Amino acid sequence: MTYRKKPVTEKFLRPGPVKPRQIRLGNSVPVYLIRAGSQPVARIDILFRAGSWWQPKPLVASSANAMLTEGTIYHTGEEIAQKTDYFGSYINTHIDRDNAFVSIYSLTKHLESLLPLAEEIIKVPSFPERELETLLERKLQSYMIERNRVGTIAREQFSSALYGSDHPYGQILQPEHFKNVSSEDLHAFHRDFYKTGNCAVFISGSYDEDSIAGLLDRTLGGTEWLSHPEAEESMPPPFQTEKRNLLILKKDAVQSALRIGRPLFNRSHPDFPGMMVLNSILGGHFGSRLMQNIREKRGYTYGIGSVLAGLRHSGYIAVISEVGAGYRKNAVKEIYNELDRLRNKPVSKKELDLTKSLMLGEILSSFDGPFAWLESIRNLVEHDLDDGFIDILIETITGISASRLQDLAGKYLLTGDMTEVVAGQ
Repeated sequence: MTYRKKPVTEKFLRPGPVKPRQIRLGNSVPVYLIRAGSQPVARIDILFRAGSWWQPKPLVASSANAMLTEGTIYHTGEEIAQKTDYFGSYINTHIDRDNAFVSIYSLTKHLESLLPLAEEIIKVPSFPERELETLLERKLQSYMIERNRVGTIAREQFSSALYGSDHPYGQILQPEHFKNVSSEDLHAFHRDFYKTGNCAVFISGSYDEDSIAGLLDRTLGGTEWLSHPEAEESMPPPFQTEKRNLLILKKDAVQSALRIGRPLFNRSHPDFPGMMVLNSILGGHFGSRLMQNIREKRGYTYGIGSVLAGLRHSGYIAVISEVGAGYRKNAVKEIYNELDRLRNKPVSKKELDLTKSLMLGEILSSFDGPFAWLESIRNLVEHDLDDGFIDILIETITGISASRLQDLAGKYLLTGDMTEVVAGQ
């Protein structure tokens, strides 16, 4: 059969209502309820403002978060693992610069047994010394391997150059830091930051809302872990800016790692959505300008891209790649050429339409399923945004013009504002 008509392209279908039901526990901890999906499974993410931004010294925040499941005053780490395995569930922890998380994945019917265990993990961890020593030894071994990789060197030095080595976003780990963390440090950090005022709960899946709300209130709704005001008010030192061009020579390296970028702003800034579009064109997807030029056309690298990072207290844009050592200078030159193109020549309608389609598709996929929906809502809350940000983002993507993108490039992608870090040869 021969088709003579082109297929009709539908207009963008918005993800529909994305606002979850929100309640508060008896101690005012906010809970975001996402009831979706057909399978009797649930995911609970418990967020704390307890990332590395808040730690008094390196490794305290990440160690405290990792050690939550290594024992409580009532159960050992082995007992915790056995109990979660028995129910075919798991509890894991993870951390970033701004926040720390405890996540539970389980059949809905087992939450009544698992949430009291999660309550223990959050409220009364024991931080046993022996397990802490083991954790720090493992971290040190990984660190000693990673510190010799050009990608790691470039990443750390780039952050330090953007924010300063004394800033929480710019600190670089040193071997001696692994010997300077104690169980008492973790207890003190936990006492200040794993509290109600720093907490939010997200649950998605198939469940009865009234039953789960009551269960959450019985386990996490108590007043014995209310926040300390002094913890909420503590702030780290202000930003610092160091050298803008760094070359860290590593004579045995066969590749050079590149980081070229600059500090910007967080997601609440009015220019952030527009910069998301600009970043996508520059290096945000496989068919981006950086990939087409530096990988496909010139063969300097297997992969290159750019990121627009929105941290809670700041943000940055960065071009990231590892290139053959002999191509380093040419690759850097071409990166700046791509920045020049964005400043000096409007994006074509074809390229802009393709970018818009890709980005709108990513928004749809970010709400496809209960767990993806949870992550999207949690990401908004992490950055002190509400679901209205999604509408603003969609409106920006669909309505932004080539001239507006050129204005943004002229404002934020000036060569003289870039910090350049190269590790390798």
